[in-house]
Amino acid sequence: MPHLPLAVTLVTTLGLLLVPAFLLRRLPRPQAIGLEKLMANVSLLQSFRPNPDRPVPELWRARLGRETAEQLWRFQTRTWWQFWDGHADGQPYLALSSRGLSESVLRTVVIPPVRVGDLVIFPPDPFSRQILNQRLQPLVRRSSGLRLRCLPRLENGQAVFWRPVGLGVLLGPLAPLFQDFQEGCLSLTIHDDGLIWTGEAASVEGMVLQVPNGSSEGPAQPLLSPPAPDVLLEVQGASLEQLLSGLLARELIRQPLAERYGLGPEQLALLRQTPFQLVLRPRAYGPYQASIELQVAVGPTRVTQWKAVLSRLTKSLEKEGLRPRTKESEPTVLWQRSDGVVVGGWQWQGGTNGITLFLGPQPNGTAGFQSQALPARTGMVLRARPRDLAERGLLPPDLPEVVRRSTWIGLSSDPFPGYGSPAPLSQLQGSLTFRP
Repeated sequence: MPHLPLAVTLVTTLGLLLVPAFLLRRLPRPQAIGLEKLMANVSLLQSFRPNPDRPVPELWRARLGRETAEQLWRFQTRTWWQFWDGHADGQPYLALSSRGLSESVLRTVVIPPVRVGDLVIFPPDPFSRQILNQRLQPLVRRSSGLRLRCLPRLENGQAVFWRPVGLGVLLGPLAPLFQDFQEGCLSLTIHDDGLIWTGEAASVEGMVLQVPNGSSEGPAQPLLSPPAPDVLLEVQGASLEQLLSGLLARELIRQPLAERYGLGPEQLALLRQTPFQLVLRPRAYGPYQASIELQVAVGPTRVTQWKAVLSRLTKSLEKEGLRPRTKESEPTVLWQRSDGVVVGGWQWQGGTNGITLFLGPQPNGTAGFQSQALPARTGMVLRARPRDLAERGLLPPDLPEVVRRSTWIGLSSDPFPGYGSPAPLSQLQGSLTFRP
């Protein structure tokens, strides 16, 4: 039999290698199709690594039945998922890879599962199954940007993905403070004392921005230290815009600020560009269970503007029936009710470097505040003691139990290089711990 010419052999070999590779790139994996559809429709999606040595999760027992759940759990080898879609009174769905799931096993489940791509989804009740099935029918545009980068996190490890509706449910009234993190994805790492995470978030749902070349995401590291013992919550940032943008986007808030407190567009523009530190401290006695301190960096060029803001605020508070009490020994103004109880005030710190505004009694230990003590960064840092906040009823009730029971939590965000502030795309990392 004559030998094929070398060129023909080479072309044939390359074809056998390149055509499947091309098709794999053009045709997404069935599992990826399922995850993409879920990401476009659900509010919160979390992935878990297989770990048959741990006890069977209650979610598996509830969706599969005790016997089937224990059987499948013992032989699991693939990532699995739970998610919420805003229906079924907050009850989660269970999603498993269809590979290795026999039809006979699926027939033992009381509520028939929903198939999407290579995923089998087990709903909490028949109505939820019907709603989800309808929502997953339309074709979904291929993922791009943040969602595309999130897919391998959800497929191969322990991760969480959220959309604005999920963030709103979890954070409740605190959601406007996290306006820059409307949609995001985090990889989670469990350690002996808690969790570590790293990932990204976008200020707008469906963000398709690409990560700039040269950006690299290293492994998440626990923040080095917890808040001070007398601090429940601490937030630092390069600009109050990061803290206020979600609130000031609402006319319902802007209007009374302008009409009642004299804080119009010019004053709000000043607030937005000011570095800050917000601190929440517990109070063991008195009419308040906690006090709030807001330290802002003024600097010599903005003293006149800030004095004008405080002058407007003074007139408004007097109209509210509050009386000022100024200390002669230091530049402090305390505001009190008719019964003499101090409800707040402000104090100039470090000459004219900064101001501490406070609600509740006058804080201790603010002397010596310097503007350079605030973070020289373009992002934001949050540190809190969730367990102590929960005991005082100061946490949203729908936060995950693992967060509510943690001793302290830390989160840092920075814009990706090349994106200014406010950042449309932020890098996130942080940790929570259960240590005493």
